[in-house]
Amino acid sequence: MTEEIKKEQEITVKALIEKGNLKQDVFRNTIESFNVLKRQAQLFEEVWRAEHAAENERVHVEFSEKNVHEFQLKFAGDVLVFMMHTNIFEFPRAHEIMKTPYIKENVNRSYCGIINIYNFLADSFKYNRINDIGYLIGRVFINMDKHYLIEGKREIGLIANNFAKNVFDEDS
Repeated sequence: MTEEIKKEQEITVKALIEKGNLKQDVFRNTIESFNVLKRQAQLFEEVWRAEHAAENERVHVEFSEKNVHEFQLKFAGDVLVFMMHTNIFEFPRAHEIMKTPYIKENVNRSYCGIINIYNFLADSFKYNRINDIGYLIGRVFINMDKHYLIEGKREIGLIANNFAKNVFDEDS
């Protein structure tokens, strides 16, 4: 094996290790952020029951955890389904986010975990209507710095659109 081949192999191994570690860091940040959302949904249910359920008997709020990467928050006739994708993705090169100074400064920041938020009619689940359509109302992207971006329908997409400054935590 020539020295040139050894150098190429070392470069490849180093790149694989760096990319693998980056993706593991992003995954860890995404699962931590997902768990924050999960705790907030549980808290919402608890507060509803303690402070509002008595005077609003016909409106029910219910949290349920389906698995480690999915939970639901049912309220009235709707169900919000939160699903964390288990893979890490990079924004496409043509995406507007790739043109920002924040990403240009470090392209590794363009790798994100994704939390999808869907809205379904509660009866779709209750009556097992598998052909009913749910709507993707938002996607939360979390990167290596725990910065986040929300893409979504109408007002949801305006909530958090400063990727360079928004850090995902309990307050956000």
